[in-house]
Amino acid sequence: MAFDRDLQPTAAIRGNLQFTHSGLVTANFFINPLGYGLRKASDKYDVKMAHHSLVNNLPNGSLLLGIQARLNTLDVLSKMVEGVDLDECEDYADEVVSSFERVRSIVPQTRIYLLSIPVGAASATGMSTLSRVWRGSTTTIDATALSRAELDAYQDKAEEILSRIGGDFEPTPVPAALFQWLWEHYLSRGAAGDPIAPTRAGTLDDATAAVFRSAALDEGAQADGNHRLRPSFVPVVKVVQPDLEFMPSYQAMLTPHSFPYAGMTFPGGSEFLNVLEGLGNVTVDWGIRVSTRSADQVLKHNETSLRRLGEQMDQRDQEVSFAQNTLMSKAQMLGEYNQHFEVNGAESEVSFTTVVAVGGASRDVTMDAVNTLKRRYKRFQIDLTAPVGAQVDLWSMLIPGSQPRRAFDDYAHIVPSDMWAGFVPFITSQIGDDSGPVIGVNLMSGNFEPIHFGIMEAALHDLSASFAVTGELGSGKSYFLKLIAVLVHDMGGQFLAIDRSQVGEWEHFATSIDDAVIIDLANPTVSLDPLRLFDPRIAGERTLDSLLPLLDLSPTSGAGAAASNLLTPRGVAEHRIHSLLDMFHAVRRLAEDPQYGVEFADLAARMGTVVDRVPVLFDPKLPTLSLNAAATVVRSHNLALPTAEELTTPHLYARLPLTKRLGTALYELVGVAAREAFLTDNGRFGLLVGDEAHHFTQTQVGSAVTSDFSRDGRKHLAAIGLASHDPAADFQGAAHNLIPNRFVFRQRDETLARNCLEWLGVDLNEAPFLLQVLREETSPPIGPGRQVPEERRGEMFMRDALNRIGRGKVLGPARADRAAAITSTPGAMRALDRRA
Repeated sequence: MAFDRDLQPTAAIRGNLQFTHSGLVTANFFINPLGYGLRKASDKYDVKMAHHSLVNNLPNGSLLLGIQARLNTLDVLSKMVEGVDLDECEDYADEVVSSFERVRSIVPQTRIYLLSIPVGAASATGMSTLSRVWRGSTTTIDATALSRAELDAYQDKAEEILSRIGGDFEPTPVPAALFQWLWEHYLSRGAAGDPIAPTRAGTLDDATAAVFRSAALDEGAQADGNHRLRPSFVPVVKVVQPDLEFMPSYQAMLTPHSFPYAGMTFPGGSEFLNVLEGLGNVTVDWGIRVSTRSADQVLKHNETSLRRLGEQMDQRDQEVSFAQNTLMSKAQMLGEYNQHFEVNGAESEVSFTTVVAVGGASRDVTMDAVNTLKRRYKRFQIDLTAPVGAQVDLWSMLIPGSQPRRAFDDYAHIVPSDMWAGFVPFITSQIGDDSGPVIGVNLMSGNFEPIHFGIMEAALHDLSASFAVTGELGSGKSYFLKLIAVLVHDMGGQFLAIDRSQVGEWEHFATSIDDAVIIDLANPTVSLDPLRLFDPRIAGERTLDSLLPLLDLSPTSGAGAAASNLLTPRGVAEHRIHSLLDMFHAVRRLAEDPQYGVEFADLAARMGTVVDRVPVLFDPKLPTLSLNAAATVVRSHNLALPTAEELTTPHLYARLPLTKRLGTALYELVGVAAREAFLTDNGRFGLLVGDEAHHFTQTQVGSAVTSDFSRDGRKHLAAIGLASHDPAADFQGAAHNLIPNRFVFRQRDETLARNCLEWLGVDLNEAPFLLQVLREETSPPIGPGRQVPEERRGEMFMRDALNRIGRGKVLGPARADRAAAITSTPGAMRALDRRA
């Protein structure tokens, strides 16, 4: 079948308005799909209600489209550099350049959602206007000749419809260029010549019918046969373009023949369009054409149908057959259907035709995908058919403005609008941000879209950039923390990380960064003396926060009160206290003075136990810590730190040995120093990284640091990144609820896996299978040595800033040197260097 004007109805385009040869005018919009994925049922019901409002307010003949297309690699890279000055961030520029080949090799795809709504027909005045710009025997329309008033009337009609629908889907007018792209995509669906998708709305412009290229549509691929004696009855359309004859597209149009008799359960059993994702080597698009009738119209039609059934039953009441039972059954169903509309006066009836278009580079590839889809739809009890003889008609239904054809009615289905809303066609499994570095790919959508994590961009937009990670040992937590840290550094920010590992994995990583500062608290080269480290206005309070727990003193005890009085501005000035060593000397002098009693003697004895053991606090010759370096790593591996149980159990905490109290005090001081340095308006993004989260979250000072970062980091271009094995113990409270970005890596322990998924926001009562997915199918150790295959590493669950939950795979840096530097085990890296 050769191309003719009936298949491409467009006569002219003015912005997002399409004028067809039949006089129909449509308005076309990009639709922002609603987050779905692994969200709770209550959230999914909200999505259903948005679709219910949509379908109840669409005019008859509206077209919903979901178009699968390749992502433009340069488009992905442009999102990576939004808000980043590449002239100032050469390291990040290298990362973006290195990402080009990786993104292109992944061949990411996306699904573009469109809504085409009729907004009227050309009026008599409009037709006379159009007739003036016809050229000869052609039907090309000069859209520039349309008056502003005519265009405004159509736009006002579209705005009126969108206002009734609501703003859930954030419709955005499409550019005129989209119509040309959409047509060329249909002609090349699944073939090598399929053009790259325009993923963003551009400026409004004009176009005419001349932009649409011609093609031949061969139903049944008759031209592939060696003879014409026996025509092909294969339900496939071969599309050949004159200038691309060597790259034909073989396409099959599928449509549901029947839906389950008992209905489809929502959520989980009605979202039948979700199964279209994840098919390799083919492109799958879908379109739904809808028309509605009000409840009053339905009730009147049902009365007529009931009378006809009554007449048939009267005619067959003496007949011995099954017909009487069949008619009774139909009458019962009609009664239930009628009652539904009587009870729900705001309900409407939806007549809809669904077309699933599958395209591939060969007939075999396309038919294999068709058979795969048919098997998948059996799970929904949906019989999918590819009707022979109606392929071209159904192919044309996906074209905006297409005239009604018989096949549209032949394969239409009628359901109440609340049931149709359960199909939720405009949904997405997308996770991550709209821009920022690419940290991985989406595994849930089936399209391998890049996952952007705009950690610095979020802070600029007054959103929290903090994140938390959980998972078992070796699951990828530390790797992920280092990935985010190096990206922050490369984009011009700074970070401070506390390294608890014995092998010094963060120290090894920091050696790849210019001017990085490494600090070992056991062999100090800098001082953490709070009296020297902080501004005099707050130094006394910061000192008490660390010193009193270290010395096991209550603020209201005698010795505690003595320390508090001594560190007031008056006491500091009177006793000339400039450091902790000065304070110790002042306490000893006061302890020898009889008028001050035994409080200072007690305080002097307690301080005397730590003065010589902790040079990082009491050596005034050491320079104070300065957090102005782009990367600072504090090694605390030689410090004795309490366990999570010791921190949370009162009687165990009361018996903590001095070494663990000392370790906790130093650990907290590092966090407090980062808070004072990063939570200031210095114009530079700061990230505090804590791999052993319970040391921050389970103590009073550490909890305050976490709270300040999670609450106020967005105001000061700062964030905190925490990692833990058990979020139920370490990520609790209001402060942690304010950390929006959450990542869960493999966790094989059942109890901890449950805690991880519940913390993520998954309701395991609704989706119990996810527990097995996390424990057994997320980066599973398999094969000899129980090693995780390279291609399975980095798999995780993610909840983003919009509370969307999905699955992804962390990729790591694209730069080879950065990827080598963040490998967790320095010993393994040295082995790799020797092999190289």
